[in-house]
Amino acid sequence: MQHRSTLIVIATSWAIASPLKADSPLEEIIVTAEHRDYSISQTATSVSVVTGAQLAAQSAVHIEDVMRSIPNLNAASGASRNRHFQIRGIGERSQYQEPINPSVALLVDGMDFSGLGLSANTLDIEQVEVLRGPQGTLHGANAIAGLMSIQSAEPSHDSAHRIEIGLGNYRSQSWKLISTGPLQPQVNYRLALGGNTSDGWIKNATLGRSDTNNIDEQQARLRLQWQADYHQTDLGLLYLKADNGFDAFSLDNTRTTLSDEPGKDRQRTRALWLRHQHEFGHYQLNAQVSHSRSDTEYSYDEDWSYVGIAPGWEYSSFDRYQREYRGQEIDIKLSRTNANGAWLLGVYSRNNNEALDRNYTYLPAPFASHYDTEYRALYGQIDYDVNDTVQAQLGLRYENREARYRDSEALNNQSDDDFVGGKLAILWQVNDNHRAYFSVSKGYRAGGVNTNVLASIPTAETPEQSALLQNQQVFDAETLWNWELGSRSIWSDLGLSWFNTLFWMERDDQQVKGSLVVPRQDGSTNFIDYVNNAASGSNNGLESELVWRASESLTVNAAVGLLWAEFDTYVNADGQVLSGRDQAQAPRYQYSLGFDYQLRPKWTLGASIEGRDAYYFSDRHEAKARAIQLLNTHVRYQGDQWFVQAWVKNLGDATVTVRGFGSFGNDPRKFYETEPYYQYGAPRTFGVTAGLDL
Repeated sequence: MQHRSTLIVIATSWAIASPLKADSPLEEIIVTAEHRDYSISQTATSVSVVTGAQLAAQSAVHIEDVMRSIPNLNAASGASRNRHFQIRGIGERSQYQEPINPSVALLVDGMDFSGLGLSANTLDIEQVEVLRGPQGTLHGANAIAGLMSIQSAEPSHDSAHRIEIGLGNYRSQSWKLISTGPLQPQVNYRLALGGNTSDGWIKNATLGRSDTNNIDEQQARLRLQWQADYHQTDLGLLYLKADNGFDAFSLDNTRTTLSDEPGKDRQRTRALWLRHQHEFGHYQLNAQVSHSRSDTEYSYDEDWSYVGIAPGWEYSSFDRYQREYRGQEIDIKLSRTNANGAWLLGVYSRNNNEALDRNYTYLPAPFASHYDTEYRALYGQIDYDVNDTVQAQLGLRYENREARYRDSEALNNQSDDDFVGGKLAILWQVNDNHRAYFSVSKGYRAGGVNTNVLASIPTAETPEQSALLQNQQVFDAETLWNWELGSRSIWSDLGLSWFNTLFWMERDDQQVKGSLVVPRQDGSTNFIDYVNNAASGSNNGLESELVWRASESLTVNAAVGLLWAEFDTYVNADGQVLSGRDQAQAPRYQYSLGFDYQLRPKWTLGASIEGRDAYYFSDRHEAKARAIQLLNTHVRYQGDQWFVQAWVKNLGDATVTVRGFGSFGNDPRKFYETEPYYQYGAPRTFGVTAGLDL
């Protein structure tokens, strides 16, 4: 199959990424998250790519800073940052005592950090790739909705060094040091160090502080690359330390809290990976091994108040979850290209070990659990050129998953499941400017045990509570079928690219997150998260992205995501019929429109507007995230060896809600009347960043 088109993008690529300059060449984006590297215009997948230059232009320090520009990507907070992601309305919203099987995979340099949202830091990132739809061939059980792949920048043959500092409101500070170049004739290095701090935008009236919801994050990356004629070896080291506060919910639904015991959202990650590529003739061998360890703390003041707020009615409770994650991965694949296409065979192994220690006011003793999972997979893919204009792709993956759970409540559970996923796609090159594809793919997600429910059964105070808990002990595996019809249109003479994807998703035994509200005799409430299965659900919609290089000075970007995600058949644990209702975390529309304009040879102005529909926070109550429309802007002066960039995010100071509850009351002053509670995202923020090339 002949590939005749060239993708138009707005990034420039050099040793250390910079935003667009007027004389930047148009370049092609290569998607690396799939088993083979493809030009984005040649993929049979709905994919969005954010380059390092675009991250720099938007002053992004975490993936949450750019995710609203990516169609049908959403996130749930309930912490210092977005911890859990949803693609096309599918994904987790929280994690407390129970172990989870992620729906959206988060990969950093090929390592699986699913469920560890603080890992999505953007220090020295070459590009972020978001693949929508089940990745049953690519990543198996942890990617039923899709995956997010973050790739750090590679070492360079040429020496380059940069230092950056930034200041902003809410006492925000950032710094970055990047150095790359040769160590030996065939060995190059890249070192990136950085950090960012902020007091946050929450004030604690009880303690008289404005830093209880602060950000304090430090990160280091080191990459070594050895290149020879027929092989390349890469070694990567990653260190991340986040010591963030968590004090975000107010009984008054404002950004002023009343907590007397603010919580923490901490993560410390150490990771090592080794990648080897070897070419011999028409064959290529790729292998990667990695080891990572992450220690986290997630804690909060459950009563959101202080002792004395309502004597006779109040309660005081604190909850802390400390986890230790260890992961080891091995991925080996052999591929061959020939005159009619290519094929690939691979083996994959992953061991995950998760240990939890929970200290909670209402537990008679600390709770401890261990959750170990082993994944073993065989996969393969064939790309076959039917003729000069039609190509077929077939991918299959067989995966065995063993899980073992044990805890301090003497609960032991084991499971051993086999899954088969895959994808069939037909790509058609209509003419020099247009491609189209049709694909069918299958994804899966393992079932499990509601450990929090099982641990709570002995504490039931009435027969009705016991029966309610007994009915929610386990949940089944979920399968998902995805159909896509896509177009890839590129008009090189106009500097215009326009990608569109229509999708239809059918979910069987759909896993649904809920929360049981169990009153205690002392007036407090036990909130027990659980997962159960809806009979079926459907998630359908459209993703559209456009890039137009209107002139040497002006580039325009636009993106739209439309989503209709509903339960076909579902009755929840309370007996409420939710058939036909929108699924949680699934806004019906999402859009962004932005431009970069070269005012003068050294001055660039950029602005964007981002919008999103309202959506339900949960499937068990009516609280919604409000619809939003945000305006962001930046102006940059680029000198010969230095730059200064001023930026404003949420210029109109719109109110953004990022998490919400609506099924309980927590205010003793109102005698615990049921009402909604919201966590608010960033108000207007602004700052200045300066950089110097050494």
